[in-house]
Amino acid sequence: MSNNDEPTQRTYLDRSTTAMPLSPIDERQELGRRPSMSGDLLRRFSTTSQISLPYGDEYRRQERVPPASAEFQRPLFLGTGDGYDGPVNERRLTFMSAAHYSIEDDENGRSILINRDSLGGKRFQHHRQILFIVEPIIVGLFLLPVLVLFWECGWNLVWILLQAVNQHTSTQEHHNISDENSSHYSIHTLLIPYVIVQILLLPLYLGQDFLYNFLKKQNRFLRLILLKFHILLLASLYIIQWEMLWTVWDQYTPHEWYFELVLSLTSLFALIVLIGHLSDLVCAPFLVSYDDIEYCIHFGCPLLTRQMNPWKINLINYFLYEILISNITIMTWRGFYHFLDETLYPNDVDKSAWICLLVGYCLYLPLMYFQNYLEYLNLKFEFWTFVSINFPQLYRNIRHLFAFFSCLLLWRGIWLLYDSHIVIFKSHFFTYMLLYLVAFLFLAFIQTSSSINGPLSNMEDENQFFSLYPHCYVSIIFRKFSRMQCFT
Repeated sequence: MSNNDEPTQRTYLDRSTTAMPLSPIDERQELGRRPSMSGDLLRRFSTTSQISLPYGDEYRRQERVPPASAEFQRPLFLGTGDGYDGPVNERRLTFMSAAHYSIEDDENGRSILINRDSLGGKRFQHHRQILFIVEPIIVGLFLLPVLVLFWECGWNLVWILLQAVNQHTSTQEHHNISDENSSHYSIHTLLIPYVIVQILLLPLYLGQDFLYNFLKKQNRFLRLILLKFHILLLASLYIIQWEMLWTVWDQYTPHEWYFELVLSLTSLFALIVLIGHLSDLVCAPFLVSYDDIEYCIHFGCPLLTRQMNPWKINLINYFLYEILISNITIMTWRGFYHFLDETLYPNDVDKSAWICLLVGYCLYLPLMYFQNYLEYLNLKFEFWTFVSINFPQLYRNIRHLFAFFSCLLLWRGIWLLYDSHIVIFKSHFFTYMLLYLVAFLFLAFIQTSSSINGPLSNMEDENQFFSLYPHCYVSIIFRKFSRMQCFT
């Protein structure tokens, strides 16, 4: 049995406990009271039926996991000494991470979060505080509108091409994704592009290791150019995938708001049943990426495997995300989006958009800035200790749900404003094509075009600002290009 001052090995039985830090339990004491029960059983009684699984302790998680998922967390452990039975908020918690965070007791006996890197000087701490404040603001107010512009223009380009393929004779060239008067397409017109997209995504999954090794051998300039093409291809495929499925649901399901709302709620619960969490509903501005082969080539995989070939893992991950989770996610987004179309000032687009933006940002900023506080609330209050131990996924899923609503409101608000006011050329096709390319080139220039797709796998936040949604694009840029002494 391992000591409390050593990190325990992650096994198959640990998967149900990865959602929340289960810190306030001194396993040595508990095992002394109940010698016939293991520490995992004390934490999660639901694992009792899994103890007899053959080779259960040989299952390991993947090196790259989806960002913000239950599998991506910093392991932690307790070290309080033998015979200690004090209250939770008097115990010392150490994070086994690259930054070596720890929670120490202050003079009042309260637990506080301290970054050991910050002990280097007041100047360094001042820079960290500025980064912590400005990073969510820069991403939410400046980067997010460009990301939405790329998707909005790409979406409308696909719609115009669908019109041409479907030999539609209407002169209307402007399309809102919530427009119920859109043309009726044959099922073949929608399914053929979708199948082509799925076929093209498959080699990107199966060949991700080969592509990563190939790009790693190239010189820096060529690697960067090829990476940008890969990001643009993947982003275009995802736009087509989403629009085809969205349009299929628009055409072949009832448009009553209560039906769409029930369908979205059902999809939401289906996502919880399938993977246990709602993090896959969350996107920018909570999750952004930096253009690097370490974050933009490999698709994060949440599977625990044992002696399985990488191509088999990638194939299963492809079916899990591109067939199942993508459909469930689109159904969830679509239903809530249409519900807002029907109920939130449907006859006043601008007013509806600005209300969405106001509420969206009111959710976004607190959820970003209070991540560490909410993540380790169980260290301060006994009630949250009870909740985090017994209902670890529920605690995080509530926050994922609020983050999803924030994303939905922000994207809808910006999207509606673009749909209503963007006019450059007489032909909407040339307008959308120009802005589509300009938005991508701008994002590529500032090294975050991969945020269009989100980080494909986990990104380590070296500053440890945001524990639930690693949000370190601005920090990476600052560290790479700043000439300040504390970052050199």
